[in-house]
Amino acid sequence: MDALTDILRSLRLSGGVYFRCELSAPWGMDIGQTSVAEFHLVARGRCWLKTAGKESTICLETGDVVVFPHGHAHILLDAPESVALSMEAVIGNQKTENYGPVVYGGGGMPANILCGYFEFDRKIHSPLLDALPPFIHIKGSDATELSWLQTTVNFICHETRALGHGTEAVVNRLVEVLFIQIMRAYVMQSTMPLGVLSAIADAKVGLALNAMHQKPEYNWTLNELAQQAGMSRTAFSQRFHALAGQTPMHYLTMWRMQKAKNMLESGNMTMPAIAEQAGYQSESSFSKAFKKCMGISPGACRPKIIKSGDSLHIYKPRSLKLG
Repeated sequence: MDALTDILRSLRLSGGVYFRCELSAPWGMDIGQTSVAEFHLVARGRCWLKTAGKESTICLETGDVVVFPHGHAHILLDAPESVALSMEAVIGNQKTENYGPVVYGGGGMPANILCGYFEFDRKIHSPLLDALPPFIHIKGSDATELSWLQTTVNFICHETRALGHGTEAVVNRLVEVLFIQIMRAYVMQSTMPLGVLSAIADAKVGLALNAMHQKPEYNWTLNELAQQAGMSRTAFSQRFHALAGQTPMHYLTMWRMQKAKNMLESGNMTMPAIAEQAGYQSESSFSKAFKKCMGISPGACRPKIIKSGDSLHIYKPRSLKLG
């Protein structure tokens, strides 16, 4: 499997749509910091985006998608000078079941916006999430290049309007697909994506990353990874570090340990099997490396079985984020 697929799988991605907004000028929505990644699809009309801490605004046109991977606060407006109310005030007593719609505004120029979210297991350290900027803007005007993205956007808009059996399940799966396609578009369009995304986008370094993720248990050497990239050892090492901000071997070790941590927390594999999957021949060498990287022993990640009366309860320790 390629590196991006493997990283996305580890995120335990889910998502959905809050509601549709049917807005008419003047209007404004002030959306505070959230614990999930929020997104907006402009299905009709246009609006203006203002992000926290910045005075300038960005115009969003029909077909545009904007994502806030880290849940940053932001404001949506019909015009840069309009006044924004809190989302709670905009919704008021309106029902948002079945995706609304939430109707608001002064009766002027219309705009239809779909508001939704992506959710990840934030307890898991992810090189992908670390690499994402405060917000990502994908333009609908790039429909020719990103026709597959627009197809997903149109499908989501249709499903939230024409409710039927299984609509919520369809919408939630489409939202997951939407996130993956937004990641693809961001890598394609960004002149300098950050962190591991920059390495994935690189024609040569990306090949070495794919090799690591396809066989993380293999005893990779720096020379072998450089060969995968078709580069000299020195050139590969320098380019990987310049793009990903870390050495290839450090990245490989941290990814192995994160996967091992996930396997430990699931409680479905033996310690020797997990050690082997992480590229270690002995349980003791794996335990030593794991504790050095994660700051805790492998056993501390195991679910604990606690007996209470005649019942058994499985307690899973809270995951720790990598430093």
